[in-house]
Amino acid sequence: MKKGSVWHKIKLYIKRHELLKIRYSRGNETRRNNSNFSEINNYISISDQRNNFRIEINSKETNNCVIKIDNVPIPLLNSIRRLAIAETMSLAIEKVYFFDNSSIIPDEIIAHRLGLVPIRTIPDILDFFNDKLPSQKIILSLAKSVPIGHSKNFSIYSKNLKLKTYGLFLPMIKNNQINSIFRDILLLKLSPGQKIKCECHCKIGTGSQNCKFSPVAAVFYKICPKIKIVTEIRGNLATKIFKACPVRVFDNNYEKKSVKSRLVVTNPQFCTFCNNCLKFQDGGFDLIKIGRLKNRMTFVIESTGVNSAETLFFRALQLLVGKCNNSLIHLYETFSVL
Repeated sequence: MKKGSVWHKIKLYIKRHELLKIRYSRGNETRRNNSNFSEINNYISISDQRNNFRIEINSKETNNCVIKIDNVPIPLLNSIRRLAIAETMSLAIEKVYFFDNSSIIPDEIIAHRLGLVPIRTIPDILDFFNDKLPSQKIILSLAKSVPIGHSKNFSIYSKNLKLKTYGLFLPMIKNNQINSIFRDILLLKLSPGQKIKCECHCKIGTGSQNCKFSPVAAVFYKICPKIKIVTEIRGNLATKIFKACPVRVFDNNYEKKSVKSRLVVTNPQFCTFCNNCLKFQDGGFDLIKIGRLKNRMTFVIESTGVNSAETLFFRALQLLVGKCNNSLIHLYETFSVL
């Protein structure tokens, strides 16, 4: 790196403001006499974060995913969470054009219900329509009528929404199934002699525009707890603490050589910090201490069904990388002027 170059100036600026190495203090997360059970002060280093982080998938299903993440700063995880909620694109019904509606439910209520129906599509279709065909419309039609002689009311579900295929891109839209994810969402009921006919124009948007575009139902991270048994707990006291824990963090273990039970920590990740176990003392001293491991977290993401949970996590990471690249470009342009 040449002296006087732009990147040399950036490096000096970063060193001057200590951006590569930020000292932080891990606060005490316990109560009462647990003040000595806190983590040691540490440093955050960009090179350490690049080489020491670890991501492991604990469980994965269609609509939810639990990821175990080590050595990743909390602000970075919070950025991924916010991007998954507010910046990830999805498809939703934006406008509804009614041609006929003889039901007792007003048009506005039906349009509101249709707007909240999650629509299934693949990310490639979203990128294609958003970048190359912003004016092209994805239209779902709803048309149903009940004969006058029908004896019962007829229920209209989200499965009655049909994709309207038209235009030059008919084969592309037809081969990619665009329909409602949940087929049993009740929209309205028609009595004999009533009918409804409307067209639903879909729009690609993000959660920052409207919550109906947000593809995630819940996304959060939880700092893993750290539980330490200070002295060995046996007998009736071990049984009482075992029963006091509502989520079964402890196990009342029986040994072969001894009839008395011994308390051990088996599931620390289930701890909700209710502090019921801290109520038991021995001579005024705590038997159990509780803290947090801030370098180990559990990231949970639940999808509405628009995309899989792992796809949404990956797209949030891509958005974060893009924003970081834009920041570097602006930083480069700023220092190039100097």
